[in-house]
Amino acid sequence: MPSLDPKLRTLLDDVRRRIRRYVIWDSLLAVAAIVLAAFWMGLLVDYLPVTVGGSEMPRSARTLLLFVVGIVVLVVVARLLLSRLGRPLPDESLALLLERQHPELEGRLVTAVELSRAGRSHDSHAPELLQLVHDQASQKSSAVQPARIFRGQPLIRKALVAGPLLLLLLVFAFASPSAFALAAKRLMLFSDNRWPRRASLEMVGVDVPVVTASSEEQLDPARLVFEDGVMKLPVGSSGILRIRAAAETAEVPSVCTVYYRTDDGTRGQSNMRRVGRMRDGYQSFVLDGPPLSNLNESFEFSVLGLDDRLTDFRIEAVEPPAITGLDVGVRYPDYLRAGSATEGLAEGFDSETQYQAGLRISEGSDVTLRLASSLPVGDIDAVMESGGVEQVISGASFSEDRRSFELKLVDFRSPTAIRIVPRNPDGISAQSPYRYFLGAIIDEPPSVSLALRGIQSAVTPVAMLPLEANTTDDYAVTSLDAFVASQPAAAEDMETEQGSADQGSAGRRKIISRKMTPDRDGDAQLVMDLRQLTNDGVIEELRPGDVVQVYAEAEDGFDLDGAMHVTSSEIFRLQVVSAEELLALLERRELGLRTRLEQTVTETQGLRDQLAKFQAAGFDMEFAPGEEDTEQARSRQLQVLRLRVQQSSLQVSKTTEELTGIAESLDDLLQEMVNNRIDSTDRQERLGSGVRDPLRQIVSASMPKLKSQVEAIEASVSDPETATARTGNAIQTADQVLLELTAVLDKMLDLESYNELLDLVRGLIQDQEKLKEDTQQERKNRVKDLFR
Repeated sequence: MPSLDPKLRTLLDDVRRRIRRYVIWDSLLAVAAIVLAAFWMGLLVDYLPVTVGGSEMPRSARTLLLFVVGIVVLVVVARLLLSRLGRPLPDESLALLLERQHPELEGRLVTAVELSRAGRSHDSHAPELLQLVHDQASQKSSAVQPARIFRGQPLIRKALVAGPLLLLLLVFAFASPSAFALAAKRLMLFSDNRWPRRASLEMVGVDVPVVTASSEEQLDPARLVFEDGVMKLPVGSSGILRIRAAAETAEVPSVCTVYYRTDDGTRGQSNMRRVGRMRDGYQSFVLDGPPLSNLNESFEFSVLGLDDRLTDFRIEAVEPPAITGLDVGVRYPDYLRAGSATEGLAEGFDSETQYQAGLRISEGSDVTLRLASSLPVGDIDAVMESGGVEQVISGASFSEDRRSFELKLVDFRSPTAIRIVPRNPDGISAQSPYRYFLGAIIDEPPSVSLALRGIQSAVTPVAMLPLEANTTDDYAVTSLDAFVASQPAAAEDMETEQGSADQGSAGRRKIISRKMTPDRDGDAQLVMDLRQLTNDGVIEELRPGDVVQVYAEAEDGFDLDGAMHVTSSEIFRLQVVSAEELLALLERRELGLRTRLEQTVTETQGLRDQLAKFQAAGFDMEFAPGEEDTEQARSRQLQVLRLRVQQSSLQVSKTTEELTGIAESLDDLLQEMVNNRIDSTDRQERLGSGVRDPLRQIVSASMPKLKSQVEAIEASVSDPETATARTGNAIQTADQVLLELTAVLDKMLDLESYNELLDLVRGLIQDQEKLKEDTQQERKNRVKDLFR
């Protein structure tokens, strides 16, 4: 088989090389166009937002762009370059391609190539003819133009895209090498540096007020900084966002704006205000309004000033721990626990209750506060204030899950205000202190009152002193003592002159005491017998002119700080007199009671006369001259009559009370005679059965009857006939009362005459005694004269 003509082989090899160069250039231009277009698009997307205050593409977007460009380039290289370069280019195909573009070859090139192919068989042709075809094809090959088989439009189109983009790239790199380098580094992910801007903003942080339990200490706001663009603030807080703008190396914005979006999708914006002047090359801006004021929801925000933007900041609203419950455990002081069911307990409380307003705790108790929190507590700030003085409460003990803690108040003494600020482990605190107030039950000293029943200001040397004491205390009285102090008249005069109550200067002054046992109501009774005390030698014999002082002292169990609560009652000063002197005093009191009874009789007579006037008038209406008898006038006159009857009823009540007082005074007088051991049985019987008992009978029987009758008159004033009849009954009762009171008064007059006789006899006896003393003195004088 003859080989292909060398000239034709050269032509075909040239065409083959041209085709491969065309594929390479087409692929390279396509890749260049893609890469350059991606560069400029990435640059525009990355930088153009910066010019209007936006932010650069995030690294994730740049990574995605680089990945997409790489995939596209690989696809282009695989499809336009590798796949085409890997395809075979046989001579037959190349010859056919040339024949299409050069018709003048008239198939000779294809025939020559086909018949010269190695391994071809079964061809019936003459060698001379094949040689002729080769010669003719070789002659015409000199006129063949291989370039005509290529289309230049695809390359031109790709060059028109890649060329300008490359030219712009070169201009950009020559005009601003730093910007070109930054763009290349950012798009190639070699750097995350931001594009230079006119303004330069820096995040400073958020100033939040520091919440403390103390009302005296005011701390400066704490400045918090963002960690990885995130900051946690307590719900309800009002922070101040602070940024600063470089003033020396960049332009200062006239205003900075915060753009925010809350977690529920709400969007908004707030302008920051410029604060103060430029300092250290920076101008400060603050935001003290929404969304930071009264924070209640987490939000993301960015800050825009001119062409600079601070982005990807987030503030998380965190619920601070809240105190959900407070239990108060109390352990009473030992003196309150003595004898109780809790005595001797080493642990535990005497009482435990939930806190409520108005809770009061006994003075001297140890108090344990058990507080529960809604969230784990990292730390607390606790202060107690008592008497205007604040004191930090330390030593809080926390539970294992830190959702509860205890505070101890040792030796609680006075009303105390407690303020607590809980904080979570991140330092997020409640926005206001939790306030509690514990009142103090101050153990007041006991009160004691003492009364002498049937004893006035004077007693005989042999008197009995009936003591009646009443004590009250917050808890219980541990001891109640009655004291009797005897003092001669001379010693008392000495004390008065010296202005001192010292027992040493009082000479014979002596104090004795006796225990009194109060009942559940605090009442106690005791009889101090002066005669018995004298006979037993407890006190010296009392003489007229001496003084006896009686009082009581009560003590409770209070023992805090070694102090004691001892309270004394009123001191009763009793003058010691003889039986005759005491009787004279009693007689003067009898005279006063008779005068009161006479006044009562006179008032009762006036009451009777008033009732008689009602009966005589027949309860007829009295109209003023010129006043018509109208319904209104009758109502007014009826009201006047009713008021007059009411006055009579009040007079009956007054008389009853007065008679009761006289009877009680007589009873005291009789009791005083008994207590002073005055042997006057006749006098006691006359005062008791002759005066006191009749008065009580009048008070219990006649006066209530008269009272009911007068009230019946008042009820029937509008019925003259009934009122007149009832008035007659009341007059009869009043007459009976007058008769009874007159009889009692006559009895008192008889007693007065009897007392006058006693006074005369008493005077004669005193005159006789005086005459006897004078006679004895005269005899002594005469005997002395004999020895002169």
